Amino acid sequence: MNRDGVHLARIAGIRISADWSVLLIGALLAWGVAGGAVPLQVPGTPVWLAWIVGVIAATLLIVSLVAHELGHALLARRRGVTVEGIKLWLFGGAAQMSGDLMTGRTEMLVAAIGPAITFVLAGAFFGSSWLLVQIGAPPLVIVVTEWLAAVNLALLLFNLIPAFPLDGGRILRGFLWTRTKNRMTATVAAARAGRFFSMAVIGLGVLDLFFVSPIGGLWLVLIGWFLASAARGEATGEQARHALEGVLVGDVMSKNPVIVPSWITVELLVEQYVMGHDFTSFPTHSIDGRIDGLVTMRGIKLVPPQQRSNRRAIDIAIPADRVPIARQDEPVTDLLKRIGTASDGRAMVYDGGTLVGIVSPSDIARLFQSGPGRVSASAAA
Repeated sequence: MNRDGVHLARIAGIRISADWSVLLIGALLAWGVAGGAVPLQVPGTPVWLAWIVGVIAATLLIVSLVAHELGHALLARRRGVTVEGIKLWLFGGAAQMSGDLMTGRTEMLVAAIGPAITFVLAGAFFGSSWLLVQIGAPPLVIVVTEWLAAVNLALLLFNLIPAFPLDGGRILRGFLWTRTKNRMTATVAAARAGRFFSMAVIGLGVLDLFFVSPIGGLWLVLIGWFLASAARGEATGEQARHALEGVLVGDVMSKNPVIVPSWITVELLVEQYVMGHDFTSFPTHSIDGRIDGLVTMRGIKLVPPQQRSNRRAIDIAIPADRVPIARQDEPVTDLLKRIGTASDGRAMVYDGGTLVGIVSPSDIARLFQSGPGRVSASAAA
């Protein structure tokens, strides 16, 4: 599995990938159907058949989650936001956007389209189950449609709670943003609602853990913890974005990056360049001198030491066309809209056709440590 997850499909040009944790959530969902819904509604069903039904139901629910996130991604792209892809993981899925939503109205529309799709799916599954009952379909088929209808409805109601970062919380932020014309104020208010809700979920989880179901309680605690962390992160990120207003890329970037030949081995890269410089990212160049990639410490660490003599720098480099390009006189806030996970949070800065600097997460962090007016542009990228 690579850093972007396992590639599953590409729909309308949007990459769908999955983290390993999807296997866990898929197994739990299948177990819930095979060990709960099927024995309850169709007693006497063989275990092997119940598990087949459970796997089918879990797969269809994951497809429903993809449809939900695809709605977010397609509408965001239509509204001018860059979408890198959709990634499924333990707590569902997320449309990965490398740009900010430009207005409160766009925020509301993009946030609302996902629940709208889930609502349609829940209605379709409810209608299908009713129709299947009328025509006398096999009970196991009815169990699957009823379960999918109920779970999609539960997800819809949960997602519409006005607490950041749930869709309901994003709708709330978009509404407040539109009313107040102040994105930071709107974000802080929505994040506060998110933290309050997450504490309530954790509290319910603790009660469930001790008095009802240890597994269910633990799951609620994990969900509450995730929501609290995400809400806190969103508020911090928005405050950081506000603090960066007026700062230029040239004020932040690490100047004069060390460019390495793309054909050298990873072993030589480490010995001759990484060990001799403070930089943590190195642009690579081909034989004709063209910049063709960017090696980061993260990429180097993914190569086992025993394989470093057989792998070239270009083999582990992020392709140049996946790394955002910036100008020195460009506002940092504009650049951050284009930086995403595909480039490990980095961008290359050019002056005409010459590479003059790199912007990395450590550069941004250094800005907050030393203050915008005291940024040392010579620190490592």
